Amino acid sequence: FLTRVIARLTVPFFFMVTGQFVLSGQKKFPRPYIKKILVLYGISILFYVPVGIYAGHYQGLTVLACIKMLLFEGTFYHLWYFPALILGIGVAGLLLRYCSGSMALVFTGILYVLGLFGDSYWGFIENIPVVSFVYEGIFTVFGYTRNGLFFAPLFLVLGVLLGEEYSGKQRRG
Repeated sequence: FLTRVIARLTVPFFFMVTGQFVLSGQKKFPRPYIKKILVLYGISILFYVPVGIYAGHYQGLTVLACIKMLLFEGTFYHLWYFPALILGIGVAGLLLRYCSGSMALVFTGILYVLGLFGDSYWGFIENIPVVSFVYEGIFTVFGYTRNGLFFAPLFLVLGVLLGEEYSGKQRRG
């Protein structure tokens, strides 16, 4: 129960809390917050690159794979949260700025479902040629779909909308 249920709820919970505190009521794009996360991510990279080198995680790494790791996957297995948060806040922030809350929820929900088919439901769709081709392209760029484009924006937007609902504020539209 602890590892299969409670532990699986923590990351969405943290994304929702982040969305509520960082994106709720924002009139401008949250550039200062993204800069702070970039600094923390940079410090984390400095701490974990020696560990990764020692563990042999970077053997045979190409320049393109290194860029992909930095931008989307994190330089160590648990650092995926930083690039996911940065990209997710970018996507959610833009959607909330230019769309109503309900439309942002629809768009991020669609991204989430697309991400589920590349992760949890991959076995159901991997033999469909056109769909498999599209997802192979996605995997070339991202490596996996549990990331800042497909996973994080939904929970960030949910955090904003639930926080506004609880506080009585209403987003336009």
